Amino acid sequence: MIVEDDPATGLLLRKLVKRVWPQAVITLDIDPVAALERWQQFGADLVLLDWELPGLSGLDILKAIRRSEAKTICAMITSHSDRGEILAARSHRIDAYIVKPFDAKQVMERLQQIMALESTDDNQDEYAIPLFEDFMEDCIKRGLLGLPITPELVVGIKNVREMGEHERMKLLRQCQVESALMFRMLHLANSSRYIDGPGVVETFDGAIRKLGLEAFINLAVEISWHPGSHIQHEYLVQKYFEIKRDVMSLIGILAKLREHVEFQIDRCRAACVLYPIAKLSLLQIMQAWVDSGEILDEAVCDDVLDHAVERVNERLHAQWLIPNVIRERTAALDYLPAGTVRKEPVIIRIAGLLHAGDPQQELPRLMARFGLGSQIDAN
Repeated sequence: MIVEDDPATGLLLRKLVKRVWPQAVITLDIDPVAALERWQQFGADLVLLDWELPGLSGLDILKAIRRSEAKTICAMITSHSDRGEILAARSHRIDAYIVKPFDAKQVMERLQQIMALESTDDNQDEYAIPLFEDFMEDCIKRGLLGLPITPELVVGIKNVREMGEHERMKLLRQCQVESALMFRMLHLANSSRYIDGPGVVETFDGAIRKLGLEAFINLAVEISWHPGSHIQHEYLVQKYFEIKRDVMSLIGILAKLREHVEFQIDRCRAACVLYPIAKLSLLQIMQAWVDSGEILDEAVCDDVLDHAVERVNERLHAQWLIPNVIRERTAALDYLPAGTVRKEPVIIRIAGLLHAGDPQQELPRLMARFGLGSQIDAN
């Protein structure tokens, strides 16, 4: 059941629901009173409610539905993201909260998600998952893992065909430090669909050459469709930019090291860009939680970022296969196995220690391999 007084929005929502569930019987009402009467008589598995309806608000209808014993999934459609509205809807067990203007793909994915959650536990009394930890566990278990991406960058990528050479090169340089793009591009370029020999694609530029411009554009758009892909919550934005600053700091250290040692800097840069994917995926899950109408606890956020990274990292690598040689370099930022002789992992480990500190006094031994002294300054 769709209750929406704007005909264009109502028809679009009807089309989206029909695309997700082609056999569904869908009613579309512009009169909220008539819609409520219809629901009271026939019920519905899913109700999409516009917040601002004439005579009877979407919240009023939600309250009436929740006073009954019926198990109806409810999603609120609104042009506002006011905290007070979110809290009001949450107190009446809203299942999803979709803010206009919305992305069609995101709406379809979100509806599939909330209906799937309901069907996995028919004995569940609550209409929404009560704890973020439960929500996160469900996302991990069902492989609903993505990575956030800068919305403005996606807009630029969509228009890349019309750009001049200078503007295009500037955009591609930005893309090289976007973790979501690097991760998914390397996965796709090394998949059976594109691989045509024993070689591994190890850099962003190599992936662009392998995939082509159209695949690159489509992949960026696909990433942006994932629920929570656009970080908007103030605290999550702060965490997002902290992670980005760490990545840029590591890349800057690599550039300084390159002045003294010959190594494949593009491969090492890719490892640094890939390093925070687990934390970024957790931010994406948190944003999806907020987008569903829930409130994010900052203490929980910090605890999750401290303790859930390893498990999410394993799940991401299982979901999106990355060649071992690339994973080895990325892992070197945390740990360098004894006996490692390949140059790039050692360089990456040096960069990581210069950035994060050297409590175990590894640096002197590693830097001595390349005749480096104290001339490298992390700042």
